[in-house]
Amino acid sequence: MKIARETARPAIDRLSTFIAAGAWASIVGGAALVISFLLEWLVVPYEKLGVAAADLTASYLTASVLRLLSTVLFLWALLALYNRQSIAAGTFGLWGFIVAFFGTALLVGNVWAEVFVWPTLAHIAPNLVTGQVAAPHLTTGITLSAPLFGIGIVLFGLATLKTGVYPRWAAGLLIVSIPVTMFLPPTEGTFSESIGQIMVGSAFMILGWYALRVAPTRS
Repeated sequence: MKIARETARPAIDRLSTFIAAGAWASIVGGAALVISFLLEWLVVPYEKLGVAAADLTASYLTASVLRLLSTVLFLWALLALYNRQSIAAGTFGLWGFIVAFFGTALLVGNVWAEVFVWPTLAHIAPNLVTGQVAAPHLTTGITLSAPLFGIGIVLFGLATLKTGVYPRWAAGLLIVSIPVTMFLPPTEGTFSESIGQIMVGSAFMILGWYALRVAPTRS
């Protein structure tokens, strides 16, 4: 029994280390999202080529891969950010984390499609990409996952604002980024499409930076 306990202890330490490293995932993921939407706004040639043709360019591929990387890293980041305020956040903070985590998990599917599905459709069915042909299943998936992600991030941001473990202005930036993203026109390659997501990425970077300086809460 003593040997079993000694071998189990390092596994717990490794899990704690993994969760704590999510602070770096928050910084890297946030930076990747910011760079992705700067590319969307300033580099991907939507105006010159149109949406379908732009989806076949190297700049679009780079931007979408960075978005996929950031979204996957945000799952890890949420674990670390929540771990450092779990007790102070209480029940509301727990549910905010759960909704944010599962909303982000669903969003990974959306962004995966941006990398692997949309370029294929742009090649074989460009009318589907431009919206000239209805795609009810795709529309339903986007309609479900994107709002759930937004609601989760707002709830998580409110819990973070309440606890005060992280700077409240950073939590406020995270909260405000969602209505900015939802209510500005999502026209591809424009400032209005990019600014809200740039705010999301910046908030994750800032929270990740402060998470490196905050010890996890213990019961």
